[in-house]
Amino acid sequence: MKWLELCVEADVEAIDSVSELFSRYGHGGVSIEQPLDPDAGEFPTTVDSSKPAIVKTYLPLDEKAPETQRQLERELWYLGLLRRISPLQVREISEEDWSQAWKEHFNVHRVGRRIVIRPSWREYTPLPDDIVVELDPGMAFGTGLHPTTQMCLQTLEKYMQPGWTVLDLGTGSGILAIAAARLGARHVLAVDTDPVAVEAAAANIASNGVQDVVKISAGSVDAATAGNGSKRPSPSDSALFDLIVENIVADVILSLAIPVAKSLTAGGVLIAGGILDTRLPEVEARLRQVGLAMQEILEQGDWRTVVARKPAQNEGS
Repeated sequence: MKWLELCVEADVEAIDSVSELFSRYGHGGVSIEQPLDPDAGEFPTTVDSSKPAIVKTYLPLDEKAPETQRQLERELWYLGLLRRISPLQVREISEEDWSQAWKEHFNVHRVGRRIVIRPSWREYTPLPDDIVVELDPGMAFGTGLHPTTQMCLQTLEKYMQPGWTVLDLGTGSGILAIAAARLGARHVLAVDTDPVAVEAAAANIASNGVQDVVKISAGSVDAATAGNGSKRPSPSDSALFDLIVENIVADVILSLAIPVAKSLTAGGVLIAGGILDTRLPEVEARLRQVGLAMQEILEQGDWRTVVARKPAQNEGS
């Protein structure tokens, strides 16, 4: 299959807007590559915000591609009046070429204390306490290399309790859903609006042997709460989760705040990643507005991850 790779360079203030735009048109999510400090150790995470990020997405090369590209170029032009964005760069690639490019730069790496991300084509001998996630991202976002994914993994490791039910919104490659299963979740529902991501996540879930715990579905939060064939993990069938993780963009976090809050159990935890520092105040305000209490904010470069909790029933609102 042939694909169009769509790419722009964007300053830090434009990353969130470009990512949201790309997510509406692209397939398999959005890739954000920010320059890292090469002197920050074996797995650097410190971002050099003085340099532009490279934002990419992909379109299947079909009869709709030319019009989609033109529409995207028009919207980027208007966005470029407000933010510093390079002209759209487009190149045709095969799926095989894309996959091989990823493999050259994707190595085994540790996130947090116990979680290890192992590409399916790399060898690794785990330590006794390691939680290994085998990953082949394909065309889907989520390798564990991006700061937003790393912070979501770190907070999952910290807050996840054995036996919990988990919703992974915008699962991408399935990396967070698989990690939740490895950390002891009783049931995980992973959802994504992109069929390419759903396919990649399903393959990764199977290769990790957690398909009895993790179920994958196309859609958004409605896939967890509406009658679209998804089965609720809780015995009460009440559409409630102990933990919800959404590693997406600020605009989507804001728009889904109400249904996400309603889908949490009393005392349940929300992990929201993909937030630029400039968008943090409005995300915090919105989550408080829907009744969630801030627990922790993680920082890596210009990115923020918010941990919030729904008050327990005996805590009131």
